[in-house]
Amino acid sequence: MNERGYQLLQETIERLLRRNAFFHLNKVLNKTHPADIAHLLTLLNERSARSVFEHLPDKEIAANVLSELEPGFRSGFLQELEVNRLVEILSVMADDDTADLLADLPEERRQEILGLLSSEHTEDVSELLAYPEGTAGRIMTTDFLVLPKTLSAQNAIQEVRKAAEKEMVFYLYVTDEEGHLSGVLSLRQLVTAPDYTPLEKIMTQDVVKVNVTDDQEEVARMVSRYNLLAIPVVDHSNILIGIITVDDVIDVIREEATEDMLRMAGTSGEEISYSSVWKNAKARLPWLFASLIGGLIAMNVIGAFGSGFGNHIAVFAILATFIPVVNGMGGNVGTQSLSIIVRGLATGRVDGKSILKEVLRELEVGLLLGITYGVLLALAGLIFTGDKYVGMVAGIAMCVNMTLASVLGTFLPLVAAKFKVDPAVASGPFIATSIDVVGATIFFMIAYLMLI
Repeated sequence: MNERGYQLLQETIERLLRRNAFFHLNKVLNKTHPADIAHLLTLLNERSARSVFEHLPDKEIAANVLSELEPGFRSGFLQELEVNRLVEILSVMADDDTADLLADLPEERRQEILGLLSSEHTEDVSELLAYPEGTAGRIMTTDFLVLPKTLSAQNAIQEVRKAAEKEMVFYLYVTDEEGHLSGVLSLRQLVTAPDYTPLEKIMTQDVVKVNVTDDQEEVARMVSRYNLLAIPVVDHSNILIGIITVDDVIDVIREEATEDMLRMAGTSGEEISYSSVWKNAKARLPWLFASLIGGLIAMNVIGAFGSGFGNHIAVFAILATFIPVVNGMGGNVGTQSLSIIVRGLATGRVDGKSILKEVLRELEVGLLLGITYGVLLALAGLIFTGDKYVGMVAGIAMCVNMTLASVLGTFLPLVAAKFKVDPAVASGPFIATSIDVVGATIFFMIAYLMLI
């Protein structure tokens, strides 16, 4: 549904709510995709959103809507639902979706809900919640079909028909007697094989798989790299314990991309769109503090050099007018390099181990950009001030600053990745602060050496 469609849907729903036309409201909701309903809830005010959710046609639709809600919005929304209503909805959800929802709740309420779910459902969900957040174990599903390798193709087809409710996608996973992952085959391979052929004769033994403790970003990279619809999850003994489907991988990619963008912009990695003003401000305060400290350091650097110019204070005043453009261009280049490297690390196209290679590559790019814009700034300085030395100082400073910014924007996230720290933490404020301090120092050192 496009933006215009959501606007029309919102207007229709709000009109029906004002009229208490719940019969017609149910008809509209029944014809609307759960993903569209989930987005609609974020557009409505709190009272209307809860009224719409209460009038969803059945608990299956309600379960799908909760699964589609943005995590930041869903966290607050769940806490306002009655426990019995939430238990009713969770009882029809897949184990991995249930675990994902319960992870958003306070520990006390989570345990209360687990105690009200069926013992089998509670056991499976508790097992998933035991894995660390952000790992393959947390996002996998344990409700899938497993076939023994000695089973014939004909009997395997019968098992597939019986397991229509399980999470299968288009892959069937084959194990040995101890449950070790032995191979995988597609539905096409199965239905085209002779009836009495054992699965071990038609399966593919070289299986792309992930460990239960692998980071979810690594899972996403594997699925993307090999164009898979699902990927099996094994423990350290190669026992098959779950699968991760492509829809869960898409959620991971979206969440990680959002987190990286927020951090690179200088906010927290959490969803802040639906938080209070205080929470938004609190999330940004520590990141911006780094910029303040950097600005104070840069201010003292400029002040120190200013006193050193003595009788040439008029020249210093002219040079100071070039600081915003020199530092601004350096900050832009540094942020570009940072974005490219973080994106490359996320997609697997950049190897965190090849620091020197990537730094040298961005050094060349930064130098080329620096020379280009350095020449342009030097010409501008000559035209506006009539002093060729001032123009030369500004041009050289621009070239050095942009080159150094490219190196910093590349080096910081690569080093962070090497030490197993989220590279997005080396975010915009840190790059901008470094460029402000280093850029001002370089600028006035060049000016001092050339003009004094």
